[in-house]
Amino acid sequence: MKNEILRFQRECYAAYIRDIRKTVPEIPDPYVYPDRNSVKPVMPVKTARESIMVIGAFPFARYEIRYGLLIPVADNLSPFASEEYFDGANIRTNISREWLDRDYFHRLDINVDEIWLTNLVKVFLFNDKLKTNCEIAAPGIKFANTYELFPDIAKESMKWMKKEISICNPKLIITLGEIPAKVISDDFDTSNEELLNGEVRNVIYDRQYKIAHLGHPEIQKMSIEWNKRYEGAISRLAEELKSNEL
Repeated sequence: MKNEILRFQRECYAAYIRDIRKTVPEIPDPYVYPDRNSVKPVMPVKTARESIMVIGAFPFARYEIRYGLLIPVADNLSPFASEEYFDGANIRTNISREWLDRDYFHRLDINVDEIWLTNLVKVFLFNDKLKTNCEIAAPGIKFANTYELFPDIAKESMKWMKKEISICNPKLIITLGEIPAKVISDDFDTSNEELLNGEVRNVIYDRQYKIAHLGHPEIQKMSIEWNKRYEGAISRLAEELKSNEL
């Protein structure tokens, strides 16, 4: 099985961007950071099979402060990697991993070394602000707002995600965020309030899997109402994990 995981990692790393670009041609070619190093697929390294599979949206990047601007300069080491580095002005960490450790893994009694941790979209996406910053830092390079392509890239990424799920064979899939929930469940009609409620549902690919959708940890900061929903979703899933042999 380790060989099967490694084959997937190698195949996806080599072919993912080229494959997605066939149907989402707006992805720049080459797709690079301001120092011209390539944006590459960030492969899962926490790959425990037949356990819990946590699927985020897309990887973050490592940043530097240049010209007083926040500039993405390199890929993360792995999905939700625990990283600490100097960005030219301050010590920076992967805040998403910190949120997961504090707000999700701890409360759901999840050991990160005993799960499969990945993202639906395998490459970093530039939002409009980062695109503008990169154009200032490297005016000779073509940049694009690839974040606005997120839904399209996510849909095209499902062929890779289904392969990954089949290899993992998880007892439970947990998605983080609106787009992963909608795309992975193929449910674009249910409201976010109902979809991201932590309820364990079923989804069918090569077989039937159990799946639960949660909001991104940052969603609790949006409003008091969203914080209540977040708390309810976490509590509901925690009870499911305690009461069922998933």
